[in-house]
Amino acid sequence: MSRDPEEHTSGRWLGWLLCLERFAAAGMLMTILATMGAQVVARYVFHKPISWSEEWARFALIWLAFLAAAFVMAEGRHIAVDVVSSRLGTRSKLWLECVSSGFVVGTCLLLLVGGFRFVWRVGLVDSPALGIPMSWWYGAASVGLGLMALHSTCSTVAAFRRGQPVWDLPAVDDEGPVGGGGVS
Repeated sequence: MSRDPEEHTSGRWLGWLLCLERFAAAGMLMTILATMGAQVVARYVFHKPISWSEEWARFALIWLAFLAAAFVMAEGRHIAVDVVSSRLGTRSKLWLECVSSGFVVGTCLLLLVGGFRFVWRVGLVDSPALGIPMSWWYGAASVGLGLMALHSTCSTVAAFRRGQPVWDLPAVDDEGPVGGGGVS
């Protein structure tokens, strides 16, 4: 039931970005599974646990969370309460979507700017087991917030171009519009 990213974005490049985000998130998930699987085998079969596996899995999980949050934002799949918007007309929904998107972008950018100095400072410290600079750990939040701000901005631009809220469009899956109405 995903919406076509090119249908509500400002070009093919954003579709490629979404594809890259999904691929990277899937890679992080596979990394977590492989690392933890290897740790279980090493610990219980060979009785020699891998010292860095837990830290590597935690690193991948942090990146997975922020990358997934970004592409979920692009697809409009974050949890939303639509008590107000479901009672509004198209023009009012468009206005409400733009205002809420503005709040999302503003919050993401405030967190991004505020967190950037912190990420810069912790770059001097390395993680204990892997020796990865901590800026790579905390940088995941910066990347995720930047991508969420970008996707929210593109969604708002697309809403203005169409003259109707992007997330008010009917969702389409491989078999047609979602929600029934078709002939089986």
